[in-house]
Amino acid sequence: FITPKSRASQLLRDATLQLAEHASFARKLVNSGRLSTPTPYLDSALNTPDESVFAGNMAPGTNCADAPVQADGRAGWLLNHLPKGFSVLVFDAGGAPGLGGQSVRAGAIEAPVLRVGSDLADPEGLLELRYDGQPGTTYLVRPDQHVAARWRAFDRDKIQAAIARCCAHR
Repeated sequence: FITPKSRASQLLRDATLQLAEHASFARKLVNSGRLSTPTPYLDSALNTPDESVFAGNMAPGTNCADAPVQADGRAGWLLNHLPKGFSVLVFDAGGAPGLGGQSVRAGAIEAPVLRVGSDLADPEGLLELRYDGQPGTTYLVRPDQHVAARWRAFDRDKIQAAIARCCAHR
């Protein structure tokens, strides 16, 4: 609405904005789209600090970037495939055998493991690019779809400690 894609859309936008100045019913027609972004919590006590160098913006405390994926041959989006609770995203490229369909338990919390390369395909390479997803790279994702921690290798003990850290600060 704010950035029309055609001349007709621009005419509709301009007319709606002019009418909305004087007619309250027209104000409901104003659709500004998504002008806000999730707040990053870079200094949160919930975050486990990085141990390695990463490229890109997916630092602990940031909201997960979405990307097109395929699961079971069907196109979809990463965020729609994340479970409601904690989850572990592993860029395995075949390098993390035995993790598919498993989970990491930390006390009463269970975090399913999703493997990019087997559970989820990254047909456009955007997921790998946005997450600096080198083989073995592992992300712990909080229930609010923010990054809690990330490592260059899957380590069950570190994941359990990061989950415990998040839960201790709720």
